[in-house]
Amino acid sequence: MRMGVGSGPWAGLDIGSYSVKLVTLQPGGSRCRFAEAVIPRALANDEPPTPAILAGLIEDCMSRTDQSPRGCRGISVAVSGPDVIVKQITLPFMDEAEIPGALRYEARKHLPFDVESMVLDHQVLGRNPVERRLDVLLATVSQARLERALAPLRELGVEAGIVDAAPLALANALAQAADRDLVDDADVRLLLDVGHRESWLSLCHQGHPLFTRRLDWGGARLTEAVAASTGCTVERAEAWKLDAGASLGDSGAEAAAARGVVESLAEELRRSFAFYRTIAELPDAFTLRLSGGTARLPGLPERLGEVVGVPVSAFSPLEVLDRGTRIQAGGPQYAQAYGLALRAA
Repeated sequence: MRMGVGSGPWAGLDIGSYSVKLVTLQPGGSRCRFAEAVIPRALANDEPPTPAILAGLIEDCMSRTDQSPRGCRGISVAVSGPDVIVKQITLPFMDEAEIPGALRYEARKHLPFDVESMVLDHQVLGRNPVERRLDVLLATVSQARLERALAPLRELGVEAGIVDAAPLALANALAQAADRDLVDDADVRLLLDVGHRESWLSLCHQGHPLFTRRLDWGGARLTEAVAASTGCTVERAEAWKLDAGASLGDSGAEAAAARGVVESLAEELRRSFAFYRTIAELPDAFTLRLSGGTARLPGLPERLGEVVGVPVSAFSPLEVLDRGTRIQAGGPQYAQAYGLALRAA
């Protein structure tokens, strides 16, 4: 793609299994636009949508933000899935030019996949000449998944300017929100991004993801549990979940079914917290931030906090712009797309 010039926006594109989310930012973050296009349910629940279908949804989001794919200075996209790994590792002290070769050798110790089938990237977090070591953030994705992420944009005749792992984009959004005093200024922060089919739990230290874990748990589990418990269709259960009047605190059968599924997520979180404490210092008191489309369900942060035993609050980074201008209903589902847009805005 030929990158544009001038003051055009940079776009962050989150292609999930439930919907496509787009956030565009003008240089300096002075203006933000966002849009969401839901993937047709018959596609989202069965076969993955084709690149052509996703391209159409991207164009829909672009048109609703008064943009076009070629009109943006660039587009950032995220990769997510079981073959996406983000991990902090240590390397012997060396020059920058030596890192890629050493990283591919070292990665064999940390990846459960054939390294030859993976695309590797890295960021040096710290250099310690005295101890002769480098602290490096390793990010990997399979070549096949990377190609799938790029295919919808190629249908539109453009290339992604930046490709980021989903946990890195989320950490970027969280760090920017901390700079704008939307979250506390603690060095250690925990973020759970709840998608439709999967979730990412990230422990961020000084703005970087120190540890990440993919959870095979998403909002679809809530929908399926409500449908099974009440005997209604998946479509009706999904409508209940998205209804502004729905709440996990209700006394109805839908809420009772959803609460049971939330407890399974809480158990996953408790195990993750216990593991984090074996390899890093986790504060005794911390707040878990919750993003993703399912975070919109009223009562979810409160219920999750009760079961896990820590404060939980929704993370909606678009609630306030950098210049203090309040915007309408950005929502926690835009956290990843916002973090992607920040990469070059």
